[in-house]
Amino acid sequence: MDITFNDNKTWEEIAASLPKAAADTDKLMAAICYHFEVENNETAEIGTIAKNYFRRARWSRPVNLSATANYCAGKGWLSEAGKAKTKKLWKITKRGYETVKARSIQI
Repeated sequence: MDITFNDNKTWEEIAASLPKAAADTDKLMAAICYHFEVENNETAEIGTIAKNYFRRARWSRPVNLSATANYCAGKGWLSEAGKAKTKKLWKITKRGYETVKARSIQI
């Protein structure tokens, strides 16, 4: 994977550069990284990520995107950042950010 967020590319262009067989965790982390880095949002709600990123990228939504977020949290890539209405808010951690960079997704 080789994604650069600092070239004024749209999310759709960045998503198209991901391999077709990219894992759901890679897609989720790329979307949250873009949400954080380019759109300057500190936190993300999974429904927003699914609607605003997975849909725009024309990716099929995983059966349980919340479970994917929980998996990423278990790896230390995401952390819970509170709740908005009854939905969990997620924040990318330093470890998650470094993992995205280490996987050749350049921020």
